[in-house]
Amino acid sequence: MADTFSVTEVSRITGLAPHTLRYYEQQFPVLLKVERTRGGHRIYRQQHIDLFKAIIQLLKEEKVSIKEARCRLGEPDNSIPCNTLKSSEEKFAQEFENGDISKMLMVVIEKLDRICRNNDNRDKILMSLFKAKTEDRNDDLIDQISRCRKETHETVKLCQTIIRQGFRVN
Repeated sequence: MADTFSVTEVSRITGLAPHTLRYYEQQFPVLLKVERTRGGHRIYRQQHIDLFKAIIQLLKEEKVSIKEARCRLGEPDNSIPCNTLKSSEEKFAQEFENGDISKMLMVVIEKLDRICRNNDNRDKILMSLFKAKTEDRNDDLIDQISRCRKETHETVKLCQTIIRQGFRVN
């Protein structure tokens, strides 16, 4: 199996049109950063194909938005904030006002499930980075790990808040 692929080959493998591949490269510029030949042609690797497949899974099968797909795959982009603790807290506050502990716990479960999916996607990216041994992406990797830790910390804080509030209700 070749270790590099052309646009035509990636299009055939993924079922995506070449213009769609280029569009996804624009939407995921860090994760789908591709090399170019001297003539300017794109050079794809297996990690790119895997990411295209993950994008297809999220957008077409799970029906999430591009913004949510970026968040789930860990595309660093400060101009497009992912769902944060604030939105979870707002959801929690609304459920707490209604006094429904089970719904509050569902908010936590949804958040933890999202973190687990993000971690799975990050692990795939990490493995492809380690296999490719691309040192220029170390900063991206560190950002990914930092974001993951922050998200986990926020979820723990949310759980603590729910537990405290839940005990007050009961």
